[in-house]
Amino acid sequence: MRKLTILLKSLFMAACAVALFGTITWQLRRIDPLVPVTLPPWVSVGGVVLMAAGAGLGFATFGLFAAGRSLSPHAYFPDPDVLITWGPYKCVRNPMAKALFTVLCGWGFFLLSPTTLLLALVLALFLHLLVVFVEEPKLERRFGEGFRQYKRRVNRWVPGRRSLVE
Repeated sequence: MRKLTILLKSLFMAACAVALFGTITWQLRRIDPLVPVTLPPWVSVGGVVLMAAGAGLGFATFGLFAAGRSLSPHAYFPDPDVLITWGPYKCVRNPMAKALFTVLCGWGFFLLSPTTLLLALVLALFLHLLVVFVEEPKLERRFGEGFRQYKRRVNRWVPGRRSLVE
């Protein structure tokens, strides 16, 4: 029963993200003809690969939140009750945000849409600022020295040698 609950929570969050970003990108595609950039058709294949990789990472990270009881009835997403440092979180501190960016880039390449790719870059900048100025200070207050040690060991966005060796 618990696995089913985790799966349903993950599917619900995925459906919400697809609906939100699908609607936004559908509207953005209207202005693609005004952008003087044309993507070659072969990048669509890479887009499918990126979407699959990002979706897999997204399900894994959200599943870890649910399985780690950080999405307990008393926790409010994305404010976990536990500090998750295993799975993809052992390699980078923000794999969920990275998954979203990867899927959105893949979607932009699949659609051959420069405006969707621009949206992905704007989203990446927004997520970086949100993580640096809001999320990490909040996690540091909540988890103290445990989070500070985690920050020293694991990079924010790009896997580093330190995190891959341990």
